[in-house]
Amino acid sequence: MVSDMVRVRVPASSANLGPGFDCIGVALNLYTEISMGFVEDGLLIEVLGEDYKDIEKNQDNLVYRAAKKVFEKTQTDYTGLNIKIKVGIPLGSGLGSSASAIIGGMVAANELIGKPLRDDEILNLAASMEGHADNVGPALLGGLNIMAFDGAVTYYIRKELDEDLKFVAFTPNRVLKTETARNVLPAKVDFKDAVFNTGRSSLLAAALFSEEYGLLKIASQDVLHQKYRSKLIPEMYKCFDKALECGAYFAFLSGAGPTIMAVCSEESADKVVEGVGSVYKSMEIDYRVYKLKCDNKGAHIIKNGSTTNCLL
Repeated sequence: MVSDMVRVRVPASSANLGPGFDCIGVALNLYTEISMGFVEDGLLIEVLGEDYKDIEKNQDNLVYRAAKKVFEKTQTDYTGLNIKIKVGIPLGSGLGSSASAIIGGMVAANELIGKPLRDDEILNLAASMEGHADNVGPALLGGLNIMAFDGAVTYYIRKELDEDLKFVAFTPNRVLKTETARNVLPAKVDFKDAVFNTGRSSLLAAALFSEEYGLLKIASQDVLHQKYRSKLIPEMYKCFDKALECGAYFAFLSGAGPTIMAVCSEESADKVVEGVGSVYKSMEIDYRVYKLKCDNKGAHIIKNGSTTNCLL
């Protein structure tokens, strides 16, 4: 079986947003592109970008493993597969690089065989593979996602966010594996801490949906995961404080880190970039800054330079 290549663009994503551990995520306008096509025989994987030369180019590749899930679910037979990956999302940074690979692989595979799977089927398959939906949901659907995953089915509410709301990502030049960041979390938490986060995450979702941004400083408070992960990210609280001082609505650890995300207005963005950057410089930490906004489209098929939504 031989076919033309299909190309998918998948946005980055930022999860948790403070108190919404494993249940709140937002898509951002930083992208990885994946091309895929059937070939007569074998597995050919090409990764574009010198910084990503260590990505697996065999059957352990995450894009391939995700595509294989789609082929297995749809009982699709094939003899060979060609995959090209243009990585635009830093790996191990807390910006959803693994989710983009999973969604990109699944959407490309689904498109390649005529789109037999609905968007909800892809979402459930991806969440089962990732273990939670707070990154794969936004990567597929775009926008802000409030999600609950029961191990088989993902339930969600989605909202498009205003482009004037800026997400300024400060990404240190170091990798933090999600497994490492999860291993520092406690097996149990105090009941009062669970109550605290329940209230804050509920208020956070309501404030973002109603655009009551003045509530975000309080609504973004968290006691379940960030304080434990600060052992791995010593600059975290200093960055939070500086971001608020410079006019940000709130700041949080993006996913498992080490990226720190500050959410602010367009008017405050440059001041936030300079202020939080001064923290990294004072601690002699090399970093990159991405001034982003919400991607409200989600994963898209690219055809002849134009894009079409991949969802049914």
